[in-house]
Amino acid sequence: MNHRRILAGIVGTGLFASLALAQAVPPLAEEVKPIRVAGLGIKVSDLERSKKFYTEVLGLKVGAKVPAQGEAVEYLLGMTGDIRADTLIVIRKGEVKPGATDFGTITIVVPSGRKMAEHVVAAGYTTARPIVDGTNFVKDPDGYTVELYQRPVARAPQ
Repeated sequence: MNHRRILAGIVGTGLFASLALAQAVPPLAEEVKPIRVAGLGIKVSDLERSKKFYTEVLGLKVGAKVPAQGEAVEYLLGMTGDIRADTLIVIRKGEVKPGATDFGTITIVVPSGRKMAEHVVAAGYTTARPIVDGTNFVKDPDGYTVELYQRPVARAPQ
């Protein structure tokens, strides 16, 4: 029983110290606050193949092709091609390390998850799960999961 009290005391002290540290952080000044999330950057094994998937298959637009570190190049992709408004994904040639594609999902809102998933499959790519009505999950050329999110239909007020 004594060991449990000691352990509880240690855990409680650690939790209290963590809370104290969290409260010690001053609020962000307006000139420091983030403006918006600009996008998600992923490394891809074949830059042009991935660009084709995201633009020709999923319908994104290239906002910019920019030089990166060294001789690398990256594409900034979004819905409109206006990088100031909506960059969504940054793709860059690089080594796709084992496990890197398991981070979660890249989510794109679509009118019909089923129709878009069927379009992706017809273009020669795979699904991450069986196709259903509503939201679906597909794989990009390197194995990153892309969620084709279909918003639920709004119900009429009763």
